[in-house]
Amino acid sequence: MKNFLPLLLNSDKPDVVTMVSACGTAGHHRSDAHDAFYAAKSAQAGFTEILSKRLRPQGVRVISLYPPDFDNTDPLSEEWKSTPREAKDALTAQSLVDCILFAVTQPRDCFIKAFHFEQV
Repeated sequence: MKNFLPLLLNSDKPDVVTMVSACGTAGHHRSDAHDAFYAAKSAQAGFTEILSKRLRPQGVRVISLYPPDFDNTDPLSEEWKSTPREAKDALTAQSLVDCILFAVTQPRDCFIKAFHFEQV
């Protein structure tokens, strides 16, 4: 991050988007992930929190996503295109992309800090 920061600060729209995971949220134990994954994601959540506070005065938005386990089916596949999505279905990778696109296209004074998702 230290080496990347000068380039980011020279950008017209400096945004950092991180895929933390619900495993990085205190008290989350609904995943079959390894304990090391939980530890790494908790550290990432803390790092992005500090990064957001330090970079916001410089106009850098740090956006973190906290999805539960999700369906990573290719959204370009025929299977995915032909299957209607419902609220009871697992979160999809495409839905995560749509959230990111929504956040980064907001006016520069709009700091969306995080997206937390409910687990089905």
